[in-house]
Amino acid sequence: MTRRLTGAVTLGMTAFLWAGVSISDPLTENTPPDEQTRSFCDAYRNLGKLYKDPDNPYIQSFSLFGRMHWQYGHVDGTDAFGRDIDYDTADFRRFRLGAKATVFNHFGLKAQAELSNDDIPRGGTTRDVRFQQMWDMYVTFDAQAAFGIQSLETLTFGYGARETHTSYEWHTSSNKLKTVERSALSNKIWPSNGEFANATGAWMKFGQKDWYAEVGVFSTTQDDFWAPWSDGQMYWMNYQHDLTSVTGADVSTLFLTAYYQNSDSTDSFERLAGGTEWSTSAAFVYGRDRWQFLAEGVYGQNPEEVSESRQGNYWGFVFLPSLWLIEDKLEGVFRYQYQGSENPEGVRINSRYARRADSKFDEVNLLGGRGDEHHAYYLGLKYHFCKDNIHSLIGVEYDDINREGRDIYDGWSVLATFRMFL
Repeated sequence: MTRRLTGAVTLGMTAFLWAGVSISDPLTENTPPDEQTRSFCDAYRNLGKLYKDPDNPYIQSFSLFGRMHWQYGHVDGTDAFGRDIDYDTADFRRFRLGAKATVFNHFGLKAQAELSNDDIPRGGTTRDVRFQQMWDMYVTFDAQAAFGIQSLETLTFGYGARETHTSYEWHTSSNKLKTVERSALSNKIWPSNGEFANATGAWMKFGQKDWYAEVGVFSTTQDDFWAPWSDGQMYWMNYQHDLTSVTGADVSTLFLTAYYQNSDSTDSFERLAGGTEWSTSAAFVYGRDRWQFLAEGVYGQNPEEVSESRQGNYWGFVFLPSLWLIEDKLEGVFRYQYQGSENPEGVRINSRYARRADSKFDEVNLLGGRGDEHHAYYLGLKYHFCKDNIHSLIGVEYDDINREGRDIYDGWSVLATFRMFL
């Protein structure tokens, strides 16, 4: 464990120190390092913006974008039978490329493909780049601007495959997460299909200056592109309200979301969110000066189509404070997550990385990583090279999950990641 931890810390500190190294050339050798960094970051952020002309009646803008997230994880823990787990791996967590455009003044087009194929952490032999599925592929129509609607500041309609934000952690892009991984509770209620692709549906977004709401209906059918409507439906809504005018804080946001799905499939793998029947969440984000915190509660119901031990209600909460240790450069982050259920196997730990060890080694058995009570504690650092566009994180997380009083897994994970996106 000491050797692995030392290696991870060295990796993270090397990445942190890289930010302090400036590469000189004849044009910048007399420029202060901070200005050199800003100049590089500004150029990098604009790299994918290929075209913009608001006066063009056909195409107003066109840009390319993408993300590359490399990740390392080491697990040191104990399985359900008291046997030691010693496992580490590195993988491409995400590798996506996409394009977006504004056309005919009021229509938006966006498509983004997941290209990573890395099954080595699960014991496979493949690490290459090839198409997996479309992560986003949708069209939007800005009705407020098109029709000059004065009663709303936002009125947009959309159709296609997209993320549906079912918690504040999922409302936060993976490019801007303060932790290496989202909490297991948040991942439990993410309505992806069995291949980890987003659902296809239709939605409407409307709102005023300080608030907006989204409502939509999505197909539970699985597909790599636009899914057909041959199975069931998921009904989804979220609401966000900016309360800074009331609290006087720098950040003060209320976030509410809920969904319900009905599906003809009896296989939870073929339903969204592992078959979760319905879920609700309420979150509040508050920040002043150098610090910020997130508090979120979740309550919902597991599917009825699974074994009785996995049915019933589940609940949990996330508390995540953060503090700027060096303004705009280095953040310290802590997260506590709790999730519980009324039946013995109603909640589960994240698939990364303890469950990866379970799938790779025959001598490791976590009984599926399912239990009825799960505590997780995370402590880490996030270093910003170019704000969120290029950053690195390192963290340590402790997980303890129980089933009817029996330890299913407890252990430490050392996590590190390097992320960049356009």
